[in-house]
Amino acid sequence: MNPVQMLRELLAAQPFRAFVLCLSDGRKLPVYHPDFLLITPSGRLIWEGRTDEEFAMAMPFHVTGVEDAPRRRRRRAA
Repeated sequence: MNPVQMLRELLAAQPFRAFVLCLSDGRKLPVYHPDFLLITPSGRLIWEGRTDEEFAMAMPFHVTGVEDAPRRRRRRAA
């Protein structure tokens, strides 16, 4: 299965399960919600993190794997 097809299936899964996108340069991009990763019609990947400074673009051939995301701790209300 090609990376684009695999990622589209992961993003469309119900219920969604968070994952980490592993790239060839060693970066690991956590995808905690489907809105954090966009796949363009040409197949380019656009990732957005939790802050305005966290942003990445990659070609699908740079995807080396996908891992389960570590569980996030929920913040307690103050």
